[in-house]
Amino acid sequence: GSADYWIESNNHTFKENRLDWLQDREEFKKGISTLLKQGFVEIDGLSKAQSSVRFSGVSSFDNGLFELPVKEGDVTKEGLIITENAASLWNKELGDDITFSDMGTLKITAIVHEGSMLSSPQTLEEANYVHSRVMVPLDVLQEWSGLDGRISGYRFETAEGQSDEIFAAYQEELAASDMFVQQVVIDDRQNNDLEGLYWTFDIIAILSVLISGFIAFNMIYANIMERRKEFAVMKSLGYTNGGVYRLVLQEIGLLAIIGTVIALPLGVAFGGYFQELLMGAIATQNITYELEILSPIITAAVIGLIFPFAAAAFPVYQAGKTPVLEAMSNQSAVRQRNRKTNIFRVVFGVVFTGIGLIDDVIAFLFLFLGLVLLYPVFMNGLQKLVSPLFKLLFLYPGEQALRSVKQFKNRNGNTSAMLAIGVSLALFMSAALESLPDGMEDDIRSTFGGDMIVQKETPWQEEEVEDIKASDGTENAQRFADIPSITWETNDGDAREFSIMSFSGHAHEQDIFRVTEETDKSDTLPGLYLGERALNEWGGEVGEVITLNTPAGASDFYVKGTVQTAHYTGYAAFAEDAMLASSLNWPEPFQLAISLDNEANSFQLQNYLWENYGDEISSISTASQNAEASVSALEGMNELMQGLLLLIIALSAIGISNTLLMNTIERTKELGVMRAIGFTKSQIKRMILAEGLIIGLTGVIVGTAYGILVIYLNSQSEMAQDLLRFSVPWVSLILAISSGILFSLAASWLPSAAASRVKVKDAISYD
Repeated sequence: GSADYWIESNNHTFKENRLDWLQDREEFKKGISTLLKQGFVEIDGLSKAQSSVRFSGVSSFDNGLFELPVKEGDVTKEGLIITENAASLWNKELGDDITFSDMGTLKITAIVHEGSMLSSPQTLEEANYVHSRVMVPLDVLQEWSGLDGRISGYRFETAEGQSDEIFAAYQEELAASDMFVQQVVIDDRQNNDLEGLYWTFDIIAILSVLISGFIAFNMIYANIMERRKEFAVMKSLGYTNGGVYRLVLQEIGLLAIIGTVIALPLGVAFGGYFQELLMGAIATQNITYELEILSPIITAAVIGLIFPFAAAAFPVYQAGKTPVLEAMSNQSAVRQRNRKTNIFRVVFGVVFTGIGLIDDVIAFLFLFLGLVLLYPVFMNGLQKLVSPLFKLLFLYPGEQALRSVKQFKNRNGNTSAMLAIGVSLALFMSAALESLPDGMEDDIRSTFGGDMIVQKETPWQEEEVEDIKASDGTENAQRFADIPSITWETNDGDAREFSIMSFSGHAHEQDIFRVTEETDKSDTLPGLYLGERALNEWGGEVGEVITLNTPAGASDFYVKGTVQTAHYTGYAAFAEDAMLASSLNWPEPFQLAISLDNEANSFQLQNYLWENYGDEISSISTASQNAEASVSALEGMNELMQGLLLLIIALSAIGISNTLLMNTIERTKELGVMRAIGFTKSQIKRMILAEGLIIGLTGVIVGTAYGILVIYLNSQSEMAQDLLRFSVPWVSLILAISSGILFSLAASWLPSAAASRVKVKDAISYD
């Protein structure tokens, strides 16, 4: 909504009249009081856990400080607001009455879609672990819970918006009390880690553009080489090099505009469809979102208009410097690189491949650059290996195909290299999506802090902890604090927020994180450890000082180290228990980490907790539940990612078709001579198909080898942090090989048909 600040207490609730000073300030505009409370709905057939309800009591339903995605009803009318999932689970409709145990009855005035404010489990099985969240009037909830005049938080808006001066004044006003203020910061990084997903999509997009650019380069280059005599005639009639440049650039510009105009609407439509697939794959509930389309349209338009000129730079240069006499005498424009150039290419290819073996993201890209440079070597070697097979399958047309591939070895090699890169990336992405679930599950279990975490509305007392330790199946139970919504700024001045979790004992003995880097230096400031994602977002280094807005106000902390943890996807900070009261103004822990003798006892213990502490429990989460949620999100992405990478292979196949078509056009007279001495149309077709199969098969073989190499290198990488294991994705391997070969054959069909239709007389006289 439009809130600028919120105020809460380290004791869960506080007296609402303690905020009278705030409403007297001149910048205060409007605010809303909230109360969070646990309860249970009375529905036949539901267990204690399944009937768990989390109430949000609000002082005003029509304030503009929060928004609810309405499905039906009126959200501004005071009453009971539930989500569509809760309505389905409870079999309730708009206008029905719902009774809550030991509380009272309210009529449903609105049903809303799932969202950040209110959400509920979709199934009864999920309801065993996740409670339903509903909204009721504040005064009703206060009366039901016996908390008259008390609230959990206060959100408010000021006429001046957020400012450092006002924020500091609020912090000073609440200093040395159990209340604290924070700025409203929109930062959802604790709930998701999308940087890796964005990086994957960026790689796919960049690869698509590069393959498209290569196709454009081949087409323009072949077109210019075919028109060398035309350019020579133009220059003999007075055209300058600049005139030729302008002519060709105008043609390229026209094609770029036509292609971009056609592509942008298709891209927008595909973007919307892809967004739906993406949300369906990773989201567990219906989410209201807006497609961010303006920036992608601008980016795509710029690429569509500029990239063809970049791809055409060398061919245009060749067109402008066409020697008149050489072109008029029709000397061949195809010149093979000399031996010295080939040696340099191999040397640089080996060097770049060696750099690519280094454990670094940037170095990883050099591996593919080395692949392109060394590709002629790979292609020559593989041609020698498969030549007996092609001669056996295609007979004499197969021999001619092998010779023709060598004739245009650089062009064919580069085309095949694009296919190889697509195949290798397809295998790597599939292997990552197959192995990541197991790696993430192991990582979550090893840094979860036990088997179950239980949060209460009131601090855990020693006698309660001892009681739980004595229950059947419990191995150990330990209290800790999880302080939410701590705001801070990155080194670039951007506002961020995360949680601070407490730990006891030595940092290297923890089971809620693993220390990955630590400084030996000491400091007089209180120290803490940052999760790896938090450290990266902050922009600082281990051993430096970070300023956090804690319940104790703005405080400086010494960053003692960085850790890897499954909590909040590594976007959090960790402090010793001793710092809770002294440095963080958080005297009591509200969380309890429980370890079980056997995970099978989890359901039994949860029932025990709900029966004995249910009216105060805020949430119960298990390591299994968190691991399952992470795994299901990745599994939903697998098919989507395979589809995207199949598009890459298909795009590479278009490049093969384009290359073969250019090869065919340049050999028109040669094909006519072959027909004249006895080659049939069928043999011409088989020869072109064999050429396409050689290019495609080489790309598939080299791409498979590089894909397996990339999988192995990443499984051994320190950056993978044991999340990736070495495993060959056999289904994706078969899919990549079969699709690569089939797409190559399909791409060869058009050039082969075109070559077979050329008339002998026209071909021999072709100039």
